[in-house]
Amino acid sequence: MLAAIAIPGQLATARLAGMPPETGLYAFVAGSLAFAAFGANRFMSVAADSTIAPIFAGALASLTAAGTEHYVQLATLLALMVGAILIAVGLLRAGWLAALLRRIGAGSR
Repeated sequence: MLAAIAIPGQLATARLAGMPPETGLYAFVAGSLAFAAFGANRFMSVAADSTIAPIFAGALASLTAAGTEHYVQLATLLALMVGAILIAVGLLRAGWLAALLRRIGAGSR
């Protein structure tokens, strides 16, 4: 059942990001394996996110044309940088920053 939901979603998310469709499958497999090794919640599904993919694609499109090899390299670098930041936040136990930003954002409404 997970494959019936995840595979089409990951293919579409990769296309939203301006990447080849198989990239979504790679993201799903890599995310699932990494979460299986390091995650704590066995019910969570991890993969490429369709809400942030167009934002990344827009930022990358301002640097290079979508579909080129340079675009794929920049997307890979961006994904690795985001992963490194998340690892650093976890190691520094800086999750309180998310709670702080959530409180600040709720107060501005």
